[in-house]
Amino acid sequence: MKLSTVVSLAASGRVQAMRGVLGMAAEATRAHFLAAAARAGVLEALAQGPLEEAALDTRLRVPAGAAGLRAWLEVGSALGEFRREGSSWALAGRLARTLAEERNDDLAAMLEEVTTLHARLLHEAPARLAERRPFTLADQDGAVIARSSRVLQPLIEEVVAEHVPREGPFRLLEVGCGSGAYLRFAAERNPALTALGLELQPEVAAEARANLDAWRVGPRVQVEAQDLRRRPAEAAFDLVTLHNNIYYFPAAERVAVLRHAAAFLVRCGRLLLTTACPGGSPSGAVLHLWGELTEGCGGLPAPEALCAQLREAGLSQVACRNLAAPVEHFFAFTGTKTG
Repeated sequence: MKLSTVVSLAASGRVQAMRGVLGMAAEATRAHFLAAAARAGVLEALAQGPLEEAALDTRLRVPAGAAGLRAWLEVGSALGEFRREGSSWALAGRLARTLAEERNDDLAAMLEEVTTLHARLLHEAPARLAERRPFTLADQDGAVIARSSRVLQPLIEEVVAEHVPREGPFRLLEVGCGSGAYLRFAAERNPALTALGLELQPEVAAEARANLDAWRVGPRVQVEAQDLRRRPAEAAFDLVTLHNNIYYFPAAERVAVLRHAAAFLVRCGRLLLTTACPGGSPSGAVLHLWGELTEGCGGLPAPEALCAQLREAGLSQVACRNLAAPVEHFFAFTGTKTG
């Protein structure tokens, strides 16, 4: 680069901005590449060690020796996440190796959610608002959302453990059971527990059933693809839980939803609700945006407002606490049926 060019760039006052944008572009490329590699099963395949490029051709069902696949793999190399070893490819970057581990599937799913659904929300929000064209649940991959939400599993299991006894007959109703992970935790905590999970999206309900069978708790835990609002209430459960899903209901309907959920409780039964609330991380802000832009849903609830709604729904001893303070605004809400 000529000195005159350097001087011109410096004089423009754009050098810092250019560095910032180029840095963000590189990290955005990394996020999209790793999300795609995880979704395609490439990270899983390379987690076992270097793999011949021909074997990757077969796994991805692309024509043998496709130049496009090699160019895609070379993006991973340029990012420092993949490494070429002769005719084979291997994982090189720490993040790629981490996401390839089965125990970090929730993080891989979160990256996929950010690079697909979140990206669409941010890009399309102005136009959709102008056109009065909301998102729908069909615009998201329910299975990916169920997997990514498990990043909060330690916090939710902590509060579930406070409400599920170690022994004795106990009936649990989980509204929006996702992958079934919290039903599994409750069932394994108490061998006498029986549970019913309701899941709005049929494909997610099917995955939850498969998971629970694989975890060998299926006989005690049932899952139905059903909207809570359309199921007749039966006062038969000791605990009703709603994890990460109150924003699937419009704010104006939440009192009615909570009242109906409480109707499934026996006397002195407890309702436990966990949710992100406004004021947390950028991811929380995008989740609030999703609720506001998605048909039939609503934004994240303010803690004071949700406590008031629980009381209006007929619950007493209402309380809330931030499970993730000071890192995030993720709250647990509880109420008791005394009437």
